[in-house]
Amino acid sequence: MTKPRAPSDEERVEQGPAYGEPNSAPPGQEDWPTYRYDPNRSGCIQSLVPADLKLSWQRQLEGKLTSPVIANGRVYIASVDLHTVYALNEDTGEALWSYTAGGRVDSPPTIYNGRVIFGCADGWVYCLRASDGALIWRFQAPPEVLRIISFEQVESVWPLHGSVLVQNDEVYCIAGRMFFLDGGLRFLRLNPMTGSNISENILVPRPQYRL
Repeated sequence: MTKPRAPSDEERVEQGPAYGEPNSAPPGQEDWPTYRYDPNRSGCIQSLVPADLKLSWQRQLEGKLTSPVIANGRVYIASVDLHTVYALNEDTGEALWSYTAGGRVDSPPTIYNGRVIFGCADGWVYCLRASDGALIWRFQAPPEVLRIISFEQVESVWPLHGSVLVQNDEVYCIAGRMFFLDGGLRFLRLNPMTGSNISENILVPRPQYRL
């Protein structure tokens, strides 16, 4: 049996209907655009909080939910097992749009200049237009399409867990489960505008730690 040819970097990028979308406004100073607020995962922000807190709105969403992120008047949250990312109006809780990916989304997306970027257990990194959820691009992180059953669902041998990190205008993410399995972890840097691969490193244990 011949092993399938690994796709080129160009073949790993799938362009969506919103591809070529220019950047829009960056998040505000009091927004919370990524997991634990910033690339340092500092988990804190300077903001005035009234002493008398009152419920402004609540919204019922199905399934197990991730923590939310907030940017430019929208709240973003993922329903993990339903593979769905939701955008809600920050002031009213109104559902603005939703996008269903090809696998579990176990962490909130990262918002970058009008783009909603997240990794998925199907092995793809997704980038959506923040205004309406249209696909800008998605990138195939694994070297090939191989599937297994995990959490009673079909997903890639190299899933993407956790929130992607965006720093210095680059997307950072890791595909895979651990150093010792399936050839190691794949550490990727992507262009947030185009989804193109900037660099890729395979992380494996040192020889003395190999099983």
